[in-house]
Amino acid sequence: MKYVLFVATDPAGESTAENPETWVEKGSDRGVRVEGMPLKPVTETRTVRVRGDRVLVTDGPFAETTEWIAGYDLVEATDLDEAIEAAASHPMATGGRVEIRPVEPLDLGPGTENVPHEGDAPTSRFLAILRTDPSAPSFTPDPSSVSEWVREGLASGRYLGGEHLRPVRDATLVRRRRGQLLITHGSYADVPEWVTAIVFIDGGWEEAIDYLSRCPMARSGIAELREFWTDFS
Repeated sequence: MKYVLFVATDPAGESTAENPETWVEKGSDRGVRVEGMPLKPVTETRTVRVRGDRVLVTDGPFAETTEWIAGYDLVEATDLDEAIEAAASHPMATGGRVEIRPVEPLDLGPGTENVPHEGDAPTSRFLAILRTDPSAPSFTPDPSSVSEWVREGLASGRYLGGEHLRPVRDATLVRRRRGQLLITHGSYADVPEWVTAIVFIDGGWEEAIDYLSRCPMARSGIAELREFWTDFS
């Protein structure tokens, strides 16, 4: 089963000398870790929402919070226990928090399959983090409109795959504090705007925002556009 690990910051995290690259190598060698990438600082986020006929684009994250997603990893585990084991050994379980979210396969029909990612080199420039928005007007996207949006993105090269996630009630939070492993149910941050999916989007900022603004889920939710951190020089 696939799980997305959201690597998040935590002001209560502890300093650690563990090297993330060691964790990456071990997980990849074992065949548990499929891919992953760090994200640029949350201050560089663009938030996209569509309300009625208005496209609302703001600089910065959806909410002021001291805990934010710093990167993601996709793992293939036999069960939740194996996913917890992988998350618990991540350096950010000590330095921050790791939220485990089970992937829920979503069949949108022919021609909407994910573009294969190449390990730690996703071909997209951005990760779109789709969230719920309790304050938004009620809107249920027609599955056919979602399929059309995906096919449009595949044809233009904007959409390069994504993962639909099970509800936040199925999330598992993993931390290490003072050498003790802490496992709790719930998300990395206590906010009502929980993550429903991640989408890989390519292009420049304006192209990505334009494509994301046509996402049916942006009409009743929040879409955070985060740039991958690929320059490690």
